[in-house]
Amino acid sequence: MLRPLGRMRTHGWPYPFRQRPWEEIDAFLGDMADRDERFRHMSDIVKSVLASDRTQALAASTSMHDLIVVPTPIPEPPYGVVAVRAPGSVHEPALGLVRIEHLSVTGHDDVIDRPVADAVPLFWRFMI
Repeated sequence: MLRPLGRMRTHGWPYPFRQRPWEEIDAFLGDMADRDERFRHMSDIVKSVLASDRTQALAASTSMHDLIVVPTPIPEPPYGVVAVRAPGSVHEPALGLVRIEHLSVTGHDDVIDRPVADAVPLFWRFMI
């Protein structure tokens, strides 16, 4: 018996990507960081992208407060993403840590937790 294609399990991000401008995400996460210091490292990551030459090569969005990043051009779903998990996320990091995940289409996902002081270099490690 054949399964309907609509019920097939896939890996990676299964949703259409709704890109937000980096400047808009910077304002959003900067405001969050001003109200709650636990978001400072996320704001720092966005500021590092804005200071780089990669804003056109990387598309970003937020899901709740998580930062979701994909390379451009944005692929059709399913596709791999890098997710920086926020305080309060479904995949929340422990206090004082940043959690960055690579959700791949192969199912060979990678998750790394490090001190928030390592957030920016860890993010760029995933982008490479």
